Amino acid sequence: MTRRLLTASAAAALVLGLAACGDDTGGTITDPPSTIATGASDDGGTSDGGGAGGSTGEASDDGGTTKAAPDIPAPDPADYPGMDEHTDEGAEQAFKFYIDSVFWGFETGDSAAIKEMTAADCNSCTGVIDQIDDHGKAGEYWSHVSLEAGELRSEPYEDFEISVIYSFVASAHTEPDLDSDDTEDVPKALYGTAGALNWQDDHWELGDVSITNEDA
Repeated sequence: MTRRLLTASAAAALVLGLAACGDDTGGTITDPPSTIATGASDDGGTSDGGGAGGSTGEASDDGGTTKAAPDIPAPDPADYPGMDEHTDEGAEQAFKFYIDSVFWGFETGDSAAIKEMTAADCNSCTGVIDQIDDHGKAGEYWSHVSLEAGELRSEPYEDFEISVIYSFVASAHTEPDLDSDDTEDVPKALYGTAGALNWQDDHWELGDVSITNEDA
């Protein structure tokens, strides 16, 4: 059984602390987030991605046809230097790529990138994947979300090789309700995220993840 990296109270404290720090904004979510589009790179720019993602016009299980996924470039590993290296900095970049790919997944219904980085027993990670896949099957996606990067750091963590803390601000966007025809307007929010990672053969793998947010 996986354990949350941040308790609800700790996550709330992180969000409030980040909000008080001005530029170092962020928050943490206990439930899986919706789409996280491509995020800002460490030098302040945004990752444009290396190609379009998402499925297009595939038949759904009930015999209908889903809508074509938006043609949004996927996060490009080249924009996350060292993410394939067995170093602390590599773990940080790998987790940042994971978070960016989560948001992009909600925008496109494509969870392939995060599946490749997820341990089989990471229940919190699986919850995120399932939500993205549900959007893909329904052909209903989040609108684009811009991420403004904040703190990115790593530290040792029991039961895992390393933990990475990443905070950011997500722009206002819309999210479709898959249980109805409604679309929710989601305000700008502070996010605090934490990931527990282990090095597996030639890449970093997520063993647990915690995400919380609060309106900015």
